[in-house]
Amino acid sequence: MNLKELLGDAYREDMTLEEVEQALEGINLVDPDKLPKSVSKEVFDKTASELARIKKELKELQEKNMTAEEKVKLELEKAAEAQAQYKRELAKLRATEIFVAAGLTEDDYKTLLDIVVSEDEEETKVRAKSMVDVIASQKEAVEKAVKAELLKGTPKPEPGEPFKPMTLEDFRKMSLMEKQRLARENPELYQEIYKEE
Repeated sequence: MNLKELLGDAYREDMTLEEVEQALEGINLVDPDKLPKSVSKEVFDKTASELARIKKELKELQEKNMTAEEKVKLELEKAAEAQAQYKRELAKLRATEIFVAAGLTEDDYKTLLDIVVSEDEEETKVRAKSMVDVIASQKEAVEKAVKAELLKGTPKPEPGEPFKPMTLEDFRKMSLMEKQRLARENPELYQEIYKEE
């Protein structure tokens, strides 16, 4: 639908924005019967609080009319829920200990806790240790890759002359300064060769 059809007889070609707004004031663009029914906030809040009060009264009435057996059953259910919650918290604590011992920070492991933690403490420990092993192996692989990459650019040393032991003839060819340096740096070798001379 265009503006000409919407305004009908009130439409003119050279209308200003103010004139269009004035012409639209009397027109209902949406049929009020097609709008969903709504409730004011005050009525909603009043109804919600009344519903909460009635639910509370119903619960109290149900508990009042319970048999001793039903009351015991309800208390056992509450205790079981609390026990399950405590087991999960203990398992979460154990998993956290494993992650911290592995050198991870809270930011490293906080997203893993929901995946690892269960009500069974031993199962949680196994899961946490498995995660730590995976993380450690990944870290080791990255370190090896980085080390290999760094070594690529390192030149290999030129092979030198193979080591040959000093002979008496080599010793005799040495100058006095070289002999003194050998005596300081390797006194055992110096003594051994000096005895042969």
